[in-house]
Amino acid sequence: MGNTLQQQIINIPEILLATVLKRRIRAEITVNEPGVMHGIELLVQKARDLGLEATAHVNSGASLTSGQKIASLQGDPVRIITGEDHLLSPISKASGIATMARKAVEQAGRIRVVSGGWKKIPQEMKEIARAALQSGGVGMRILDQPFLYLDKNYLRVFGSVNALLKAAAALPDRAVSVQIRGETAPIGDEAVEAAFVGAKVIMVDTGKIADLRTCSKQLKDTNLRDRVKLAFAGEVRVADLPALRREDIDIVDIGKAILDAPLLDFRYDVIKE
Repeated sequence: MGNTLQQQIINIPEILLATVLKRRIRAEITVNEPGVMHGIELLVQKARDLGLEATAHVNSGASLTSGQKIASLQGDPVRIITGEDHLLSPISKASGIATMARKAVEQAGRIRVVSGGWKKIPQEMKEIARAALQSGGVGMRILDQPFLYLDKNYLRVFGSVNALLKAAAALPDRAVSVQIRGETAPIGDEAVEAAFVGAKVIMVDTGKIADLRTCSKQLKDTNLRDRVKLAFAGEVRVADLPALRREDIDIVDIGKAILDAPLLDFRYDVIKE
């Protein structure tokens, strides 16, 4: 029964359009709201795989205005009609992520925005999400140089920041970023210990501004603040960024708030000749 139903669905456009199959018609894809483009190259490739001629009018990473045409298509009526089912999916979610990423970067000002949350999404989405984040200007890495990110689980294994950083000395060519949550000592003491032992980035991963301020103060009081970059994470929202600009932060990590961005709204219109 499944095969019968599938056959009926596939044949519907061919049956309805049987009398106009030899015509060539055009369609356009337009964005309905401002945003940031991502996935246009995949859209063009998918269109060509469907047997359509496709022209992109923007590149990934481009800023879009409401009503802007982003691609033109040409082909026979069946391929043009069925194209709508295949050609919006490569761009809608990816452009939504890119749009939210760009907004985060703009809201953050001087603060570097990174997103490690892409690692938690389904495998088939990871590459798309990574590329969309980059189109919006959000980085994947806390540091541009080779580094070790030592999270709370490493810290729990070693029991102290000092012991963990000493173990990391076995890889001297890697800078160390350490995640602290106040689990092995008061969080300000963890920050001072990490900076003193040689960490390059201290990630305050509690989402609490009070913890961030405590770490900043203790690092300054011990003349260690200039040795490290201070990063912040923990359910941070894009709307929080303007206020965070007033805090002592070098890097902010935002995952869910960007990756859960709504679809960017596109429409697919056959053009009357």
